[in-house]
Amino acid sequence: MYKSLVRKCKILIATSILFFILTGIAMIAYPGGSLIDKASIHYNFFDNFFSDLGSTVTASGKKNTISNILFISALGSLGIALIYFSNIWRALAVDIHNFSIYGYLSKISMIISGVCLIGMAFTPWNVFFEYHVIFVKLAFGFLLSWTILFIILESVNPKIRHLMITNIVYCAILIWYVYTLLNGPKFGTLEDLEYQAVAQKLIIYISVLNFAVQAKGIMHFLRIADFRRGGKKNFYV
Repeated sequence: MYKSLVRKCKILIATSILFFILTGIAMIAYPGGSLIDKASIHYNFFDNFFSDLGSTVTASGKKNTISNILFISALGSLGIALIYFSNIWRALAVDIHNFSIYGYLSKISMIISGVCLIGMAFTPWNVFFEYHVIFVKLAFGFLLSWTILFIILESVNPKIRHLMITNIVYCAILIWYVYTLLNGPKFGTLEDLEYQAVAQKLIIYISVLNFAVQAKGIMHFLRIADFRRGGKKNFYV
């Protein structure tokens, strides 16, 4: 079980790094065009939505094949990695009998979130707008559920509470974004569009960064705990 849990952490860290790389290249390859400025010739951080990278055709009518493929690869691989990572709550070495319900609920929440990220990847907003929006809301809604549940689990283990603090900060940001999703988005003015465009990118990259931080911290905890117990890797159940 020890090796499996460490492997899950390594894969999520690697996938998080890959996500930044692939989406960065996708932004460079994006041919231009947004709801705000259809005449633009490149990706604009303040004008373009993150989901624009996954569109089959840009707002200016240009084909977006390269960015679309990179977007699908980045978001799809992240979704798969989260599903694989969903059982990581067992690495926290908490009392299984008292907190297993929180662990299993966190696992279900992350699996659903991962599946919805994959759904986002394969439903370009310019073709399947309603489905894309549903996947976005479900992905971040269940990610919020996972974060809250994981904070509870981390609070029980004093040796890993520094990760809990990071998760609490992330949770506050995520609550703000989920609230925005459920009460909007509003696209009435230029300022509304820019606000939503920036917020969407910030939350996805902050989320991926937090995944990497959590995975790195848990992996470090696992290695120290295993060393102190003389390599008894069957300690983790």
